Amino acid sequence: MPEHIADRFTQVRDEFANLVEESVSSRRLNLFNRFDADATDLLRVDPQNALARDYWHEMNHEQPHPPFLLPQAPAGVPQWAFLQVEDLGYLKRLINWYIDNRQISNGEFGGGLSDDSDFTEWWPGLALMGSTPEKIKASLSKEMDAMYAQHMFTNGLATIQTDELHSYEDGLNVLSESMMLDFGSPKQIERAMVTAKRLEWLTGINAAGHRHVRSAYFNGAKMAEGGVWGWSKENSYMDFHPALSLVLFNGMPETRKMILELADGILAHYKPGPDGKPAWHLEVNFKSDEDKPTGNRAWFILWAAYRWTGDSKYVQPFIDSPLESMQTVNADTLDMLGLRKTATDPLIVAANRVTGPVALTQPNESLWQLAWQATGDTSYLDKVYASQIQTAHEREFINTRGSLWIDRIYFNNGELQRSRLGGVALMRNYCYPGNAVSWRFEAPANDQSVAILVPEATPDHVKIIAYNLDRVPVTAHMTGWEVDPGQWTMTQGTQKGVGNAPPSADAPVDSVNTQTVAFERSKDIPITFAPRTTTVIELKLATKGTPYWERPDLGIDPEDVKVEGAKMTVTVHSVGSVDAPASKVVLRDRDGKTLASASVPALKAPTDLTPKTAVVTFAVPANSDLKGASVTVECGGSVSEITLMNNSVTL
Repeated sequence: MPEHIADRFTQVRDEFANLVEESVSSRRLNLFNRFDADATDLLRVDPQNALARDYWHEMNHEQPHPPFLLPQAPAGVPQWAFLQVEDLGYLKRLINWYIDNRQISNGEFGGGLSDDSDFTEWWPGLALMGSTPEKIKASLSKEMDAMYAQHMFTNGLATIQTDELHSYEDGLNVLSESMMLDFGSPKQIERAMVTAKRLEWLTGINAAGHRHVRSAYFNGAKMAEGGVWGWSKENSYMDFHPALSLVLFNGMPETRKMILELADGILAHYKPGPDGKPAWHLEVNFKSDEDKPTGNRAWFILWAAYRWTGDSKYVQPFIDSPLESMQTVNADTLDMLGLRKTATDPLIVAANRVTGPVALTQPNESLWQLAWQATGDTSYLDKVYASQIQTAHEREFINTRGSLWIDRIYFNNGELQRSRLGGVALMRNYCYPGNAVSWRFEAPANDQSVAILVPEATPDHVKIIAYNLDRVPVTAHMTGWEVDPGQWTMTQGTQKGVGNAPPSADAPVDSVNTQTVAFERSKDIPITFAPRTTTVIELKLATKGTPYWERPDLGIDPEDVKVEGAKMTVTVHSVGSVDAPASKVVLRDRDGKTLASASVPALKAPTDLTPKTAVVTFAVPANSDLKGASVTVECGGSVSEITLMNNSVTL
């Protein structure tokens, strides 16, 4: 019997892995019948086999869920807070399992780098929620460098000639992931500049005066433009992910102009469908301008255009379909588009319509998440996290030792990001960030020490509700992202429950402290959370600062610092879209003592999408201990840079 069970289970596991790409579940197909026969025979012999029941339910939802007991919060701890960090723990274990057990020294995970890249689209969101951020960043950097080492890019696009989706999934997605976690890295920005320039070649202005993608079958050197290949497709726009990230960083004028023209081309084909309702037509023949109705996969192009210009024409498709848009767009559309006033009633009706175990699906989790945001009723969040925890529990073996093909691993983490970050930073194919903040936690605390909710997140107003589950104070560093720069008014207070019950959403906020803080993209604010306490924080923009795109930016990467004997050479990059003033490079030991410095001349901005650098050399004093030393490029004076994250390298 043990041998029979082991053999049958091995077959069930491997058959599932072969079926999962296309989700085959029809008894008209013999591959499914093999799985069906092996699973049935295994459960005939061992009817309580937990893993077999997980597989059997996952493949064939005619079968009931295996027994599952949802963990309950300790007395006085809000259930939503307890479940949120449990849910986050499942996601953290999954991703760290792959880094620890499957990633080899050159960065590959075993699914081929192209499909590895689909899985790592989850990496930035987890890191930004405060889970092992340095480990995840290092893992992603290995994967990115492996792609360039293996020549997967030609002229900034995929080396293989393939369809529009797989061109994106052959490295462009990882470049965008890297730009998010290695924010301001000159290496990643200059890579994106090459991609952005080649995307101009991939697009064009057709006879109708619209900018569209010219081919659905291309690489970085050639494209097919005839017949069925001379069309843009619904997935074509994901190839613009690195270009979107480039403009988000420095407003690159040439690239911004191209993408705005592309957005206008999309709007020109947003028109009534057969039912008379406005519909997206993203499949467009470049030469004839003929089009076909599609889904809304290019939402991020229009959302980016709106964020860059403020022009309401770009969000008309979202206003026309508010419920769908709130679930699709990464940002807090409920508040940014004023949908609290017009769309909450149908949202709540739709969320309340979802009941029972049949509801354990991503769209329903999104409805519950949005219903909480609209009402403040955390019982909706209890449903979200209960659903995700049960799914994660049932899939834990399947997602790891079950050895699925790597781009089929599933964990819906978008709602975790919306809760903790105020929007989704990145999920697979969701290509423009909507997160207002990110988090890091000072040891011995970690990401599971504090549960966090961000019910409102706009560029000038962020509200946060957090519960510290630890019995000691926890210090976190909150970093701004999709927020406007400037001086912000920040209030912080606490809410108390009654007896052993957690506080209600409308409980009074006590011990309120108000201060003015400088807050902007990539800038931290330290926050201390009292133990076993609900903390309420509200930030409002009081005075606007210098816009990001009106600032210079200088940066260095670890590879830019070279030491040869007593000589140090540093390559400094200008990566803003405004010319950088003269600066200096300073070498300091680990105690902060200045050892040497060198002047850097003024540098032009790379607005022609060509790198602009300066190389400086200076002598390292004799007998200097460089272990833990830092090399920093400094503008000095009152010059504001886009970010300071890229200004220093620790040796």
